Amino acid sequence: MRDTRFWYLSPLAILVLAGLSSVVIGQQAAANQPAYLEVYVPANARLTIDSAKTQQTGTLRRFESPPLPPGQGFTYRVKAVWDVQGNEIVSEKTVRIVAGQETKVDLRQDRQPDVVYVPTPQEVVDKMLELADVKKGDVVYDLGCGDGRIVVTAAKKYGVKAVGFDIDPDRIKDSLENVRKNKVEDLVTIKKADIFTQDLTEASVITLYLLPELNVKLMPQLEKLKPGSRIVSHDFDMRGAKPIKTVTIKPKGEVERDHTIYLWKIPLEKE
Repeated sequence: MRDTRFWYLSPLAILVLAGLSSVVIGQQAAANQPAYLEVYVPANARLTIDSAKTQQTGTLRRFESPPLPPGQGFTYRVKAVWDVQGNEIVSEKTVRIVAGQETKVDLRQDRQPDVVYVPTPQEVVDKMLELADVKKGDVVYDLGCGDGRIVVTAAKKYGVKAVGFDIDPDRIKDSLENVRKNKVEDLVTIKKADIFTQDLTEASVITLYLLPELNVKLMPQLEKLKPGSRIVSHDFDMRGAKPIKTVTIKPKGEVERDHTIYLWKIPLEKE
């Protein structure tokens, strides 16, 4: 027997379990077509679409919409959560489904990191958060969180909520261990996610240690932040956006080089 349960994602569209026979809607059936979505996840993952829980299990989850007018589409936030050795892993992406088309999304997928992992010295971490003027009520996002030291410091020193994003499974493991060791699980979340697909608008402080071209690539997302939100970058500027402050420090005991920290506020002042 085929599963014919429906579950609602939004007032505008319903996705149903794939494999159902075609749904005929009046005389429009010939012109209208379903949209199809395939989601690949770890077998033990809990999958939500726009926060709606799904019922399927297994590595491949298939969904199908009722027939839609040609070209009609909807955008959804697809999120998988699963446990690895007692640690919760989160992977999420924004996807668009379109009538007559099949959309595939792999939430297991590990692409190569954009930068080589180099830990930020703790004194630089402290200065970045100080320069950002972190205070109660802020939400700190660290894009490419490494071992989680920035989000852990934000939680311990300022008592704020913080989220670290990374795509490297080893860095996710290190971050989760750091969060647990410092007992800040109630304030810090670590997400395995591609930073270039994330909605950053919940953050009031963004921290970066990327390359200049990656900072520029993030600008469309950063410009959607609430006015007054602060962005701090370790060592690398953001071409096209003028920093409101630049600070150079040399951590104690480090003789190799100085470290530069850049600060911007939203709206960005263009160069």
